[in-house]
Amino acid sequence: MVDQEVQWLVDRTRIRELTARYNRAFDDGDAEAFAATFTPDGVMEVTGSFEVRGHEGLAQMCRRVPYGIVHVTVDAIVEVDGDRAVQDVTVLVLQRPKPDAGPDERTSRLDRSGRYRDELVRTPDGWRFSKRTATLDGGV
Repeated sequence: MVDQEVQWLVDRTRIRELTARYNRAFDDGDAEAFAATFTPDGVMEVTGSFEVRGHEGLAQMCRRVPYGIVHVTVDAIVEVDGDRAVQDVTVLVLQRPKPDAGPDERTSRLDRSGRYRDELVRTPDGWRFSKRTATLDGGV
């Protein structure tokens, strides 16, 4: 029983780290690192807006990110079943100030909130998103 509990902790930690790598890569505009958080045929869907499939499409999506987006994910609920997992996590999307912002414009602000529903698979390279669905509060 202990081994199973330890494996659950390891899997959950690795899935949360994958989520952090996704956030960082997207926010930094690192298209290749962003795409690598997905399986080769992975899907990113924003409910009511668009769906992107595969590493090239995901990389293209990331290349269009405007400056200053910051994703923060909290309150993760992770369910692991062997080599598959599901994660539900709240996302807060912040807008950071531009580097040349004046004194009155140097505050980050909450731009959006919502939830991700993630389907993940364990691969030889670790956990990867097979599908990530974002449902943003207030729609798109």
